[in-house]
Amino acid sequence: MPLPVRGIVLPVLAAVCCLCASPDVAAQYIPPAASTARVPTLSGAARTARPTEDVVLAGPVDAETYLVGPGDVFVVSVGGGSVGVPPRQTEAVVSADGLLVIAEAGTFRAAGRTLAAVRADAAAALSRQYRNVPTDVALVAPRRFAVYVSGAVPLPGRQTVTALGRVEDAIAATTGELNPLALADYETPTRFEVERRVALRNVTVTDQDGAVRRVDLFRYYATGDLAYNPRLVDGAAVFVPTFDPVREGVAVAGDVERPGTYDWRPDDTAAALVAVAGGPGLDLADASVRRTRVVGGQPQSVVVSLAEARTLDVAPRDQISVVAAAPDAGYASAVGAVAFPGTYPIVSGQTTLTALVEAAGGLTDQALLRGAYLERTARTEPQAALDPLAYPTDRPVTIAMFDSTVTSLGRLSDLGLVGRRYYVQEYVSTPRLSVDVPAALAGSLDLRLRDGDRLVVPRDLGVVRVFGQVSSPGYVPYDPGLTAGEYLARAGGPGPAGTTVYTVDARTGRFTAGPETLVQPGDAVFVDRPPTSDSPEFENLAIQEQREEREAARDRRQFLFQTITTTVTTLGFLIGTYFTATRN
Repeated sequence: MPLPVRGIVLPVLAAVCCLCASPDVAAQYIPPAASTARVPTLSGAARTARPTEDVVLAGPVDAETYLVGPGDVFVVSVGGGSVGVPPRQTEAVVSADGLLVIAEAGTFRAAGRTLAAVRADAAAALSRQYRNVPTDVALVAPRRFAVYVSGAVPLPGRQTVTALGRVEDAIAATTGELNPLALADYETPTRFEVERRVALRNVTVTDQDGAVRRVDLFRYYATGDLAYNPRLVDGAAVFVPTFDPVREGVAVAGDVERPGTYDWRPDDTAAALVAVAGGPGLDLADASVRRTRVVGGQPQSVVVSLAEARTLDVAPRDQISVVAAAPDAGYASAVGAVAFPGTYPIVSGQTTLTALVEAAGGLTDQALLRGAYLERTARTEPQAALDPLAYPTDRPVTIAMFDSTVTSLGRLSDLGLVGRRYYVQEYVSTPRLSVDVPAALAGSLDLRLRDGDRLVVPRDLGVVRVFGQVSSPGYVPYDPGLTAGEYLARAGGPGPAGTTVYTVDARTGRFTAGPETLVQPGDAVFVDRPPTSDSPEFENLAIQEQREEREAARDRRQFLFQTITTTVTTLGFLIGTYFTATRN
């Protein structure tokens, strides 16, 4: 039986009224396709070129400073006011011509405007469209765009960065796994020949509108101030120049962390260069700065405080020298059998060794006073000064800076292979100061420290080490009055290849041969073996050199014999000729 029309129309009208009265249901309303203005092609391209997981953010985007541009992806949220009813979310991408198109809300100019302004316009339009429904617009993924990097970089050309990218990111994109800082070389001393270096203090950034910025990227690395590593905009051109350190550089020396020659900037001051070479961790509050400049062929110097150095101009080829308020300040360390091992501040040339021990809490009961020693080393010298064949290990060289004996081995000596090896081994393994440290610790010697000194106080473990060609090498309990031979007997006696028995003095390191030597606390007993090399390779080298030396000596003897024979023969001939001539 057909239903009455009146009975059908009334329920339908009631259902429509209910739908219109419910905000959550109204939020699910999807307008007809004709009114939906989306840009699917650009959205798909943005997703393909910019995976969300590749964008690494350092924190929330600052809506007041972030400039929106083509490719920025927004999410538009409508509804979601009731429990269990999610909001309807759609994606909107800023088009290539800088427009943000949001369905049901309209089209907005977005490129070049701040994120806060764009969000405010879009939110206002959405609130007019959905009066009783919560709405929101958010940036879901920053865009990626192209910048152009050229100059002194490994791989110049077009690079892709995010809208949050900085100058460092664009340069790093051309260096692979290499840190951009590795491009610069400010510490190597300048040479007379022309050599150009990467000028990280003068990186130029040219925006599409023609504005040029000069970026001091090295100062960013030195201080961590992001003002010296600004963000990039779409289509910017980054140029990394070079400079000649001899003609365009400014030398910075003295009490700074990174002395060297830096590229000059037009806005440079002495304080700026101190900041670049000093770093944030160096206290230069009361330091003095000296600028030396050649005027009319004569050097002229100006000395100012660090505060006054902020207005002291700098020109290429100037010399900046920094002197800290306490130039003699330094540190010395005490390790081993002291109450509080560590590093302590000293006044170089004034603080005594006993004062250092007092600062470390004094010696412990286990301190082996006769075995204490002081190490004094300085900066490592280049290993190129050493003969590579003679250098025995790969450990750092502890040669004191400006040592007069650092020369290229083999040039002015007749040392053989074994002699050169022994020379270098002894040279790099003797950082001890040759003084009576026990006497200084006892107060009978005034020993003053230098910056970098290290006091080593061994612990008296109550044992004597017996090693080498020994049947049972190891540690033997110390017993006063025993000789080296008696300790050797307690260790099972010498091994089958044992030869000479030595006692190694704990204080001087001197080897004393003979089993009758009295052993003192901390001493060691060593049993030698017949001569042999450390490795087959070295033995072959030594044998080859000995063979060459024997052959050279044989050749010299033969040459000498031939010279004598020839001389005698010639003299005999001359004498015979003379007598023959006189008889006639």
